[in-house]
Amino acid sequence: MALFERHTEGREGLSERALRRKLVLVMYHKTSAFVVLLLVLGVALVAKPSPAWAGPQMKCIHYKKYVGKSGQVTEVCDKSVPVTSSDNSNGSSGGGGSDTSVSTARTKSPKEIYDEKVAAIKKKNAAAMDAYKIALAQANDHYKTGECTFTPGGSFSGQDCAPTKPNLISIPKPPKGTPAPPPNTPLMPPEEAAYLAIATKLQINASGVGIGPDPDLSKWNMAVVGHSYWLWATGPTHLGPVSDSASGRTVTLEANLTKVTFDMGDGNTITCNGPGTPYPGDKDGLYSKSPTCSYTYATTSRHHTGGTYPVRATTYWSITYTAPDGNGTIPIVLATERDLKVGELQTVITH
Repeated sequence: MALFERHTEGREGLSERALRRKLVLVMYHKTSAFVVLLLVLGVALVAKPSPAWAGPQMKCIHYKKYVGKSGQVTEVCDKSVPVTSSDNSNGSSGGGGSDTSVSTARTKSPKEIYDEKVAAIKKKNAAAMDAYKIALAQANDHYKTGECTFTPGGSFSGQDCAPTKPNLISIPKPPKGTPAPPPNTPLMPPEEAAYLAIATKLQINASGVGIGPDPDLSKWNMAVVGHSYWLWATGPTHLGPVSDSASGRTVTLEANLTKVTFDMGDGNTITCNGPGTPYPGDKDGLYSKSPTCSYTYATTSRHHTGGTYPVRATTYWSITYTAPDGNGTIPIVLATERDLKVGELQTVITH
C-alpha cells in the first residue's frame, strides 16, 4: 500500500483503477528487462572459451627412434603442435571429429625394420651406380679430346682415366620369421646391372697403334715420306659373351670395336670403320694401300717436338647387354699413342 500511495501522490484527477493499471505496467517492464539480462548472461557463460590453463589440443609431428637391446625400435613423440581448425575439418570422420590424441610410443616389427634397411641400401647402391655412369661418360669425353690415353695393353679398370667399379652394399638376409623375397629378385634395373658387369667382368684392353710395314723394323728405322702405310688397331676387336649375376639377375655382355680414329700427329686425322686391316707382311706393302685404312706422310717429323709425331688411335667400342627383362648398348671410348719418326730418303748420284 505504501507503494500504491507513493504512485498516487500528485496524481489528482486519476481514478484508483487507472492508477492500479499504471502500476502493473511498470512492474511488467521491469520484470521483462531482468529476464532479458539473465538470458544474455547465460549465453555469455555458455559461449565463454575454455580457460587458458586447460591448454589447446595437440598433435604429434615428429618422433624420436630408440633401439632396444632386442633390436626393436620404439618411437616417442618429441615435437607436437596445436590442432588447428583445418586439422579438425580435414581429419573429421563420421561421428567422431578429428583425432587429437598424442601418440606417445609405437614399436616397429622386425619386417618393418628390415624393409627400411633394404630400402636405404638400395638407395645408396643406386647413387653409387649413378656416380659410376657419370664418371664413365666423362672418361669417354676425355679420351676423345686427348686428355686420357692408355699404355698399350693396359687394363681398362686399372687406369687413372677410367672409373673404379662401384662399391655396392650387399642386401642382408631377412630376420627369422620374416618371409624371404622371391628367388633371383633383381637388385637393380638391367642397364645398371650391365654397367656393374662392365666394371667387374669385362676387361677391355687398350688397342695399340698398328702401322705397317713397321717403321721400327725397316732398315731406315723410321717411316718414309711419300710411302703408303697401313693403319689398324692392334689387340682384340671383339670380347664376350661374358655373364654376371651379381645384380640378382643374369646379364650377358658382348663388346665390339666399331671404329678407330687415327690422329697422325701432323695435323691430319683418318677415321676407319672397324679396326682396320693388319699389314700382311709382303714385300709390296710399301707400294700398296690398305683396303680399309692407310696414310701417306707428306712432311718429315724433324721439326716437331722430339723429332717424332705422336700418333694417337682412339677406339670406339659398343657393348651390347642382354637380360631377361631388357637389353641395350653402352659406349666405351679408349685411346693409345705411339711416337713415330718420319723422314725422307735422299737420292745419291754417283759417277
